[in-house]
Amino acid sequence: MMKLVMFDIDGTLTESNHLDDESYLQALYEVFGFSEVSSDWTSYTHVTDACIFKEVFQSKLGRIPSFREVEAFQQRFLELLVNGAQASGGVKAIPGSSDMLKKLLASGEYPIAYAGGGWAASAIFKLKSAHLPIDNIPCAFSDDDESREGIMAIAHSRAETYYNRLLSEVVYIGDGVWDIRSAQKSGYSFIGIASDNQAKALFNEGATDVFPNYDDYESFLLALKKATEMQKNQQFLT
Repeated sequence: MMKLVMFDIDGTLTESNHLDDESYLQALYEVFGFSEVSSDWTSYTHVTDACIFKEVFQSKLGRIPSFREVEAFQQRFLELLVNGAQASGGVKAIPGSSDMLKKLLASGEYPIAYAGGGWAASAIFKLKSAHLPIDNIPCAFSDDDESREGIMAIAHSRAETYYNRLLSEVVYIGDGVWDIRSAQKSGYSFIGIASDNQAKALFNEGATDVFPNYDDYESFLLALKKATEMQKNQQFLT
């Protein structure tokens, strides 16, 4: 049985967390004059671009943003991301991620999908800037649902349609505590990409394997196999 490997984007495949956070907060200020916005993303109901924007907007103006207001924000946010990336020589890929994705795609055993909390336009820009594969990879982003679990479920469904098979075993790869929490709620296995305090936070949430990057592909592959075996055993027990 094939195992679906589903990836977050920021901090997981691309070194873009800092650029993303700065551009997001700057766009809120430039487009709407919103300042003193909490960048503690765990304080929002869902850690996704759509949910954070809606909740900030509601807290500041007491109403939900219109489609045009969302569009205006997305446009400026993307412009700031592009400008910031150009100023720093482009978005960098997490070390080893390009080779790892190529090997998984060539393996025939591990179909992949992208499921990130950002909007599609910004996620695709970052992947392209980091020279990571985009074509023929099923994906879902914050345009599709405002919850991470919803985004994961849509990416899962699109992957099953694209690969034309049931993919009951899923491993989610992420860097934030919200990633592992959403994976657990979705019944997926999890592998972390983080170091130092961020890695500790993932271990505290129950992660069994956390890597700083993908340079050690063999260890990552072993963790994938272990994660899917654990998931299979859990499914059998339930």
